Amino acid sequence: MNTPERINTYAAVDLGSNSFHLLVARREHGELRVIDRIKEMVRLGGGLDEEGNLDPAVQDRAFACLARFGQRLRGIPPDNLRAVGTQTFRRMQNANAFLMIAETALGCSIDIVAGREEARLIYLGVSQGVAGHEERRLVIDIGGGSTELVIGQGLRPLEMESLQYGCVSLTRRFFGDGRIRKKRWKKAVRSVLADLQELRIRYLQTGWETAIGSSGTIKAVEEICRRLGWVEKDISVDALYMLRDRLLSFKTIDEVKLPGLSERRHPVLIGGVAMLFACFEALELKTLKVSPYALREGILNDLLGRLENKDPRDKTVAAFMSRYSVEQDQVNRVKRTALKACDKISDGMFLRPIHRQLLGWAADLHESGLSVSHSGYQLHSGYLVENSDMTGFTRQEQLFLAALVRHHRRPVPGNYADQLPTRMHEPLRMTLFCLRFACILCRSRDDDAIPEFRLSGGDNTITVGLPKKWREAHPLTVFDLEQETNDIQAIGLQFRVSGQR
Repeated sequence: MNTPERINTYAAVDLGSNSFHLLVARREHGELRVIDRIKEMVRLGGGLDEEGNLDPAVQDRAFACLARFGQRLRGIPPDNLRAVGTQTFRRMQNANAFLMIAETALGCSIDIVAGREEARLIYLGVSQGVAGHEERRLVIDIGGGSTELVIGQGLRPLEMESLQYGCVSLTRRFFGDGRIRKKRWKKAVRSVLADLQELRIRYLQTGWETAIGSSGTIKAVEEICRRLGWVEKDISVDALYMLRDRLLSFKTIDEVKLPGLSERRHPVLIGGVAMLFACFEALELKTLKVSPYALREGILNDLLGRLENKDPRDKTVAAFMSRYSVEQDQVNRVKRTALKACDKISDGMFLRPIHRQLLGWAADLHESGLSVSHSGYQLHSGYLVENSDMTGFTRQEQLFLAALVRHHRRPVPGNYADQLPTRMHEPLRMTLFCLRFACILCRSRDDDAIPEFRLSGGDNTITVGLPKKWREAHPLTVFDLEQETNDIQAIGLQFRVSGQR
């Protein structure tokens, strides 16, 4: 039973490369108040080899953590939950197989976000603490497997980048045997600086008034520097140089003893400090403020925005349509028809509100490939959707959209759903049917040519009922509908056309 307390409870799960975080908040008087936090050092990224295979022991550790998180999430409405996987999930060789078990343990779906989307969510989270200030700010977040750098103003990001180095990955690559050497330190910093070179010019030109750091490495560095008496708060460039010298005075990671350094942070500190040092040097930083907020707060606030019809994905789709000069009248026509078909068959078809949303966005985008060429334009549409930066969309959502627009016409291949996790296969095939059906009915690009129709389904068979007079007046459309039975064999649906008075 959903009590008012449960309805107003929200949760965000941040599945990072180093640690897993759970944040639970309650909405009171229009604001979110945190009521519970759980953090576990899973070190998922440390268990990933060069081929993207996950060590079984690390995998079991992750599943056990997710099961504990899952217990805490019980009773919270599914629409009030969001779990996000970051860099290690992006690199994982068999992510779909991992997700099947992980989602069962957690009790909700896990969204894998691209690096730039992770950067946006981090910026949104950090900005909650300074939302009243409109100055331009730089946000740096050093995670386990990646580092995100964002320049924004207010709640709006202006520049976003995600680097493929974090405290875990940098430590493994340059200090993997536990030995600390000046030569290795220099190599680590130079490697990051090389990746920062292009970003450096653009970011310095854009400029900022305040630099803010977030997440475990940066908070640990501030705590160490404060305990050593080098700063009162924040991180200064002088303190960072002194920390570097102190770290290089040790011969191995095991020997490192610093006040305020936790046992959980200890094994990956040197990689995180090397990353931070390179950021300071490349971006000419003097001081870095430290925020208590990060990705999980961004997830929570983004979730709340979606529920309040402030969904950034709507803006992304609108911008995409404008960029590729999509014909608004036609996509509106197709969208109305596809959503109408979806509503007629959705009962018992494993379709949730998000799948209906994705179908609508796919209708908006299905002709974007016409800007490239009419020949095989659905393939161009699929490529553009799959490979563009699409703010607000998870990787799975983007792949779902790409599959819909890529296969909205012509015969559907047998591997049409291979890139998606199993839980999305059934929603994909049903929404794909709806989009294909709508495109056939709207082929004339004329509102008056679209008939009233009935749809009924059962045992993998969908029957469409069309008025007799309309069928007689539209033989081409009827032919296309009859041909559809053959074209959609791969999705396991039988399609029949019947008459109605």
